[in-house]
Amino acid sequence: MGYTTIEFTKERGIATMALNRPQRMNAINRTVHEEMLDALTNVKKDDSVRVLVLTGRGRAFCAGGDFKGDKDSLIKPDQLPQPKNFVKMYRAEIQPFILGLQNLDVPTIAMVNGPAYGMGFDFALACDMRIGSTDARFCAAWTRRAITTAGGATWLLPRIVGLGKATELIFFAREVKAEEAERLGILNKLVTPDKLEEETMAWATELAKGPPIALRLSKMNIYRGLEMDLQAALDLLATSQGIALSTEDYKEAARAFREKREAVFKGE
Repeated sequence: MGYTTIEFTKERGIATMALNRPQRMNAINRTVHEEMLDALTNVKKDDSVRVLVLTGRGRAFCAGGDFKGDKDSLIKPDQLPQPKNFVKMYRAEIQPFILGLQNLDVPTIAMVNGPAYGMGFDFALACDMRIGSTDARFCAAWTRRAITTAGGATWLLPRIVGLGKATELIFFAREVKAEEAERLGILNKLVTPDKLEEETMAWATELAKGPPIALRLSKMNIYRGLEMDLQAALDLLATSQGIALSTEDYKEAARAFREKREAVFKGE
């Protein structure tokens, strides 16, 4: 599939998906969403990909859904959506990307270069980690439009910042600037704009060199553990450890430790 609204590259185990509608602050229309889903499917099927970076081109990460553009907008210009059709569209087109991103078995990093509003906030939250520049901004903007999020923020945000702060940000639709986002844990790391790509790719490169099976098992245990009691989580961890101990990567890690060298992991 040839992409016209995103950039998608794969290099040295790192897949980078960049929204590329800078003239619209990377707002999501139907074409963008189709291309993002196609790229995500590509990542899922490619065992050589060990980490995914999601970002935006221009001055925004993603301004949310495009509801006032051309005929490709999520809602046609000057036309109120029919609730039944809107729900159907969200379930068929928006939810698969959020779920796919959250369930992707390799680590994901949002490289937040600017505003991440509405659906853009959902996308950033659905990534495992977020590195942002001082230009980053976040806003759960839905209640300003007398609607609620349909992209997952009400599930994702409380797990990142806690219930009280999440309700504040969602109820008041208050913009969160980069420095506060770091304090709250929305951003794992805050850097200057000129260092954003360098720092993000340093993390991505380190992850891409890491043991793929152990990282995938760890990610599975983190997210499944959120919905389990401790005993169930411990049972899952024991099974996961048994799998990890049977891999060639584990043997390589042991050899590298004895030989005082960096391990080379193959995902086997």
